[in-house]
Amino acid sequence: MILEQSLKLALIIIVLVYVLLILGVAYYFYRKTKTYDQYNMGGRSMPMIPMILTTVGLGIGGSTLLGYMSDAYALGYGRVWLTMSTTIVFVIFTAFFVKPVRKLGDKHKFFTIGDYAAYRYGKAARLPTFIGNLFAIGALTGLQFVALATILNLLFDVNIVTGIIIAAVFLTIKTYLGGLTAVIWTDAIQGTIQTVGISLLFFVIYFQSGGFGEVAENIQQIPSVDTHYLKIFNIPLSSILIPLLTMGAAVLVRQDTWQRVWASKDINVARNSNWWAALIMALTGAIIIIVGVFARGGLGIETDQPALVYYHVIFEYLPVALGLILFVTLVATILSSADSFFIAGSTMLVTDMVKPFIKSPTGDKMLRYSRLMVLVMGAFGLFLALTIPRLIELWITGSAILAAGILIPIVMGMFWERPSNLAGVTSMWVGILVAVFWQIAGHPFDIHPVFIGMPMCFIVFMIMTFTTFEDKSSIDKKKSLVKVKKVF
Repeated sequence: MILEQSLKLALIIIVLVYVLLILGVAYYFYRKTKTYDQYNMGGRSMPMIPMILTTVGLGIGGSTLLGYMSDAYALGYGRVWLTMSTTIVFVIFTAFFVKPVRKLGDKHKFFTIGDYAAYRYGKAARLPTFIGNLFAIGALTGLQFVALATILNLLFDVNIVTGIIIAAVFLTIKTYLGGLTAVIWTDAIQGTIQTVGISLLFFVIYFQSGGFGEVAENIQQIPSVDTHYLKIFNIPLSSILIPLLTMGAAVLVRQDTWQRVWASKDINVARNSNWWAALIMALTGAIIIIVGVFARGGLGIETDQPALVYYHVIFEYLPVALGLILFVTLVATILSSADSFFIAGSTMLVTDMVKPFIKSPTGDKMLRYSRLMVLVMGAFGLFLALTIPRLIELWITGSAILAAGILIPIVMGMFWERPSNLAGVTSMWVGILVAVFWQIAGHPFDIHPVFIGMPMCFIVFMIMTFTTFEDKSSIDKKKSLVKVKKVF
């Protein structure tokens, strides 16, 4: 994609100013953050508006804006189910899980899902919970490095590898400085830019294209477009179930989702911010799909590189000033999700892998280790981004492994007292190992690993629940868990 030099110069200036602004906010919170709890949980005191916007940033990242728009351009309205899968599960999480997750977190000062797993099923449950989350979140972190590198490559001719390294260094510094507090407050800025920018894009493209009727007529005249292009249900059932049971289901047991609940000021803020975020995510996801379709049927864009559709729209079919605004929207969208996954991964590393081995985990010591683990997480995300060419597949696979091994024991254990420690830990490992084996084997019989690992996890969990027993102290401990009748 070729851009005029004057436009390139404007984009470079915008990027530099934006980077300095974000680093400035991070440095401000670096000076104010004094405790392990502030760094990893925002002091458990974050207000409503920032929580709404940071949660939207988690749900709508660079891969959503660029990837789903290009999918919609190529395949039509049916791709809306890709965005809806995450939103549907997030609604379930908000309706049924926010309250018990928050109550347990407040009572026991949990920092990670591994903390909860260790409380519910014993110390042995921490490792599989950590492993399942690490690869899913690591892939998401690496994806944002790649997304930023792609921008640098397309617009400024920066080598992809160099771009990935630049992105990793910038995001590592930004997250290292301010922790979750800085992440949430910068997301408040970026989430506003993202939401306003994407909404503005929709209205401009809608009126330029002549509306839904005009687009439908134009699409019907394109010989290369499938007749089901304009139908919402033009997608195979498997293409709905796989994202729903991988990327979607993983939301229920992903560290960043639970971390936001614990970082909120109280239960009401956690629950209400999630409801507002779910609504915004659903509308934004639908807008992204519509713009992808309108780019083809309304603007008449024809390209053999659908991944570049967003850039074609903002730089070739919109006024320069508006194109620059929407470029900033893209950068904000990528950064708002990147740092959220980053801090989630580093919090798991310090809490699940470092803290259990420290004899006297004082606040100052844990804060130092927390910042050190940001560097480790940066190196891990950079490694994945540089060594695995198809990170989206890793994200889907990592989410499948997480859902296959962790979802059933965590969810059922929260509302059911009977499952024993052995049932929880064994089913976790069975689900994870079966899903990994099925992935390495190349999806025998064309069956996705989640459709094998999750049922095996459930079968083992149920069998061992009814065949293993625990001493009275363990049973009494589980009775202190939040019960369904108290939750609702």
